[in-house]
Amino acid sequence: MTRAFEQQLTERADFHEFIDQFDSVAVWSGDASGFDSMSTAFEDIYGRPVEDVLEDMFVVIEATHPDDRAPVMDMMADRDGRIETGDAKQMEHRVIKPDGDVRWVETRVFPLPSAPGDTPQVVGVTIDITERKRTELELERQNERLERFANILSHDLRNPLTTAKGYLDLATDKYSHKYLDVVDQALTRIEEIITDVLTLSRIGKAAETTETVDLEAAAKEAWLIVDEDRGHLETMDDLGAIEADRSLVGQLFENAFRNAIEHGSTGSRPVADDSVEHGSQDVTVRVGPLEEANGFYVADDGVGIPESEHEQVFEAGYSTSEKGTGYGLLIIKEIVDAHGWNVRITDSETDGVRLEVTNVTTNA
Repeated sequence: MTRAFEQQLTERADFHEFIDQFDSVAVWSGDASGFDSMSTAFEDIYGRPVEDVLEDMFVVIEATHPDDRAPVMDMMADRDGRIETGDAKQMEHRVIKPDGDVRWVETRVFPLPSAPGDTPQVVGVTIDITERKRTELELERQNERLERFANILSHDLRNPLTTAKGYLDLATDKYSHKYLDVVDQALTRIEEIITDVLTLSRIGKAAETTETVDLEAAAKEAWLIVDEDRGHLETMDDLGAIEADRSLVGQLFENAFRNAIEHGSTGSRPVADDSVEHGSQDVTVRVGPLEEANGFYVADDGVGIPESEHEQVFEAGYSTSEKGTGYGLLIIKEIVDAHGWNVRITDSETDGVRLEVTNVTTNA
């Protein structure tokens, strides 16, 4: 875009009428020496007249939060030279309006082609993102509270739990009673719930970094960690690789496998009368790629889940087993959400449970 064309564009009345229609979005043009044009939305965002900033661009600096002024000044002066090399720039910072109201804005600067030696001209867009930032900050505060709660679970509850299990072991060595077995089961359940809640609290941070993950290897490793002798794992050779957090993918498979084993031990095959109570029936779990979408599935040949409950299986507390914590599928849902994927429960070909994960970023 030549300087002449840019000038024609910014001087056209219909162009200004167009950009003035946007609320909370200010469109402007100029260079390091000042602004050539500015849409009226600037007044709503900054609380200052457009005429003032056109006359003196330092009005923008004065309106900027003191803690954010240095990077804003650097951007306006193009200290790092990216505008001169033709690169766009983006920055989030705070603005203080005359009435003291603090707003968050996002500014994007797009350089215009210029002749060698000429001052680079730019077109910029400043957007009020206050509501989005408030949501982000509130989410950060919630995550901090959740992390503190997780630390309480990890330390303040685990210590007395360990003590209780220690004394229970001593009592079991000396006495044999069914009530002691009930206590042992209760303590084990508490320990499993603590582990699941800790996992939930750490999913968000863990998903911030990703790498190439081989799905078949991750599934086999997770099966070894589950270390169950009540099932059989089948994996397909063409599972491929995905872009994800390795530990969370492993956790997803672990929870899916445990769910299949714990809740799928009452399949249609002939078994002994006490197999359901003791979970002695083998369950076959299959992991494979989805044919019509980017993703994979985990299916078993157990008893399945009623279709009427498919939507609620990912809610906290849902479990089809008295021994389940009710967090296994919720953890899977949180891992999927943290990666931007989708998940659903349906029936497998053998009327068991089929968990499908879609919208997965594959690694070719």
